[in-house]
Amino acid sequence: MTSINESAALGLVCEDEGLEREARRASRRSARYSAGLTTFATSLAFFLTGMDTMIVNVALPTITVDLGGDMALQQWMIDGYTLLFASLLLLAGSLSDKFGAKRMFFFGTALFGVASLLSTFAWTMLVLIVGRCLMGVAAALILPASMALINEANPDPRRRAFALGLWGAGSASASAFGPLFGGLLTPIHWSLIFAVNVPFCLIVLALAPKVAPSPTRAISFDWLGQALALIGLASLVAGVIEIGSLGISSPVTLAMLAVGIAALVLFVLAQAKVRHPMVPLNLFRNDGMRISLIVGFIMIFNWFGMVFISTLFLQSEQGMSPFAAGLVFIPSAVVMVVTNVFSGQVINSMGTRFTVSIGLIAMAVGFLAAVLVSAPMPAWVIAVALSVVGLGGALVTPALSGLVLVSVEQRQAGIASAVFNTFRQVGGAIGVVATFMPSLDGSLRAVFVAAAVLLVAAFAYARLRWAE
Repeated sequence: MTSINESAALGLVCEDEGLEREARRASRRSARYSAGLTTFATSLAFFLTGMDTMIVNVALPTITVDLGGDMALQQWMIDGYTLLFASLLLLAGSLSDKFGAKRMFFFGTALFGVASLLSTFAWTMLVLIVGRCLMGVAAALILPASMALINEANPDPRRRAFALGLWGAGSASASAFGPLFGGLLTPIHWSLIFAVNVPFCLIVLALAPKVAPSPTRAISFDWLGQALALIGLASLVAGVIEIGSLGISSPVTLAMLAVGIAALVLFVLAQAKVRHPMVPLNLFRNDGMRISLIVGFIMIFNWFGMVFISTLFLQSEQGMSPFAAGLVFIPSAVVMVVTNVFSGQVINSMGTRFTVSIGLIAMAVGFLAAVLVSAPMPAWVIAVALSVVGLGGALVTPALSGLVLVSVEQRQAGIASAVFNTFRQVGGAIGVVATFMPSLDGSLRAVFVAAAVLLVAAFAYARLRWAE
């Protein structure tokens, strides 16, 4: 017979086990809650950084009337953001790994809010340019840190795929909503296109206590690599930007491109020699990383070129107002958001290879189908083409982002994310410039055909590498 003391001891053991199980369940609930808030915060911040790439173009004539400024200052007001965003991503990735993704993400968000306020109340064009440049710096800090935060908060691959889908929805919808918000807010006052960022930044910052801390790593700072990368990327992007205004044969353009290419070649050589490289070259030995970089570059090159030339065509050729032209992008924005939300399920059930392949095929079909319509291309055809291309892109982006994260060690998540997004940002800058042609209708069709050809090439490359 069991004694009273033994029964009591057995009851205490069962009670302890029950408390331990409840504690584990509470810990899992807390981790899921924190991961959900992390995904929401990073997706919202990613949306803001993408939207500010596109929103300013619509407001430029109104801003010029109020603040003045010659063509050079106007160009810097737009391109200062893009230039610093793209050229500082590698540095930001290193800082994210060294000081922690959470710290850099929320610092970047705070800086983005402050720079938006400065731009809102800018009293001269020069002040507005400074504000836009600071926003570019902040965006560079946010992007690689946001991807690393999602990786840290979602160690389970299935949950990570879903989170990356939501994160990708922020970026995917930004380029479509940017022209729309610009057309809606500019008639009220141009400053609202910057003021609208501030409440969103405050929402993200309010979530900081709920986001789990990020690990910091004792990484030696590669000063030579940082300098060469900054000079190379800044010169290359600036040269690409100048093609649109000065032309490819301009001595200034050629000098910038030459300096950029030379600095990046020296950067690669230096990374192979230094003891603690900023970008370890073994990142590029992985097939998954190479596929992500090449396909990501081609995809964003095509998307930015399509959005830019479509906006010009709708307003210049079709005579649509900025707001009406922005409405053409609404269907694609809705399609991309919905597809991104469900992309994680597609990736988990069908695999990364299938998701990337079907996404690239959808994008190519969207481009080619629009070209078959007789000139001038109607607005509804552009809306449908944007939606089909957006659907494909919304499948590919989260899949590639996940492929980057599983292709490297977790301690390299920040710099790997930075390399991936640097390729995408440079691809976007080149994509916009590549659309400049004498005829807008001819340019629109040429861009669509070239995009389809490049996407087929990207599909073939990805399938070939996976087959090997």
